[in-house]
Amino acid sequence: MTEINNALKTIITKYLEKEYFTGVTCLVKKNGVEISRLEEGFLQKGDHRKIDSNSIYDLASVSKIVTSTIILKFISDGMISLETTLGHCLPEVEKHPILKDISIKQLLTHNSGLIAWYPFYSELPNDNLFDILSKIELQHQEDKTVYSDLNFILLGEVVKKLTNMSLQQSLKKYIIEPLKMETMTFGPIKDERFEHVVATEFGNRIEMKMCEDRQKDFDGFRDTSRAIVGEVNDGNCHYFFNGQSGHAGIFATADDLSKLANLYLKGGSIDGKEYIVESLIKQSMNKQTEDRGLGWQINEPFPIGCGHTGFTGTSIWLVPEIELEVILLTNRLNVENPTNINPFRKEIFNQILKEIHQK
Repeated sequence: MTEINNALKTIITKYLEKEYFTGVTCLVKKNGVEISRLEEGFLQKGDHRKIDSNSIYDLASVSKIVTSTIILKFISDGMISLETTLGHCLPEVEKHPILKDISIKQLLTHNSGLIAWYPFYSELPNDNLFDILSKIELQHQEDKTVYSDLNFILLGEVVKKLTNMSLQQSLKKYIIEPLKMETMTFGPIKDERFEHVVATEFGNRIEMKMCEDRQKDFDGFRDTSRAIVGEVNDGNCHYFFNGQSGHAGIFATADDLSKLANLYLKGGSIDGKEYIVESLIKQSMNKQTEDRGLGWQINEPFPIGCGHTGFTGTSIWLVPEIELEVILLTNRLNVENPTNINPFRKEIFNQILKEIHQK
């Protein structure tokens, strides 16, 4: 354990010094056994509180894996199938020519043809998602798979409709309680856990620029002089969906995220009992379209296997063939000039493979 820790710490220290992030958690397990754990840096820029095993991260788009897991559970239980259409699940889209025929599988694989992003909050005070969707240009022009928040926003709506519950209630019933998680939750976090929450961006500076580029107006952005803590960083999730959506909004520690990873590596079983059909779990982790499984990414920065990244600097990586899981969480937005951290992720992941193959 010392050798792999030393090798990974050298890489982490290099990127901390370059200010790619202010804090990082790296948890590595092989065959269900922890072989490395590193917690370096601070919860927030200029803060003295150090990252530790209790540190809670805004998972950003890693939330999509949680949403897709709930959807796989519904498919397992026969509530829907991969071929079920949005029109079948959501009466609100029955008359929408583009949305009504999109299948659950197309949403999970980002093969729906929907645009990547839209600032729904720029339409406020109109808070009716389906009304807005009926008025905007929804289809992208590329004839390929396009990673889109809209796919998982709609899957979140499917979850709400099928359960007649809030996303937080569904999260508790289908993920938190079965997997015995201790911290996972939608925000905002205002209880005793707040002291352990890792900070993200200084206001929504990046989305402000994205709106400006698209000539979209919004005057409710958070103060850019203060780091966001305990509230979801994502603008649509925070401003439009009140902190709970299918594409973002979930907070958790590395240990709780590891429990989700374990569900997949154990073929959908919890304590030896089938929770999600094994064949569906295996299908989810294998390529369904050019670079997507069911929810999972099968491309860079992951050298093999499957994973998912999050805008705030989070990632989860699985290699089922060798029972490897890596939870790599950072606060890459909590720096003066946020940058793409995929070079860091790739270096860490490749080093882990190298260390494992040397054993």
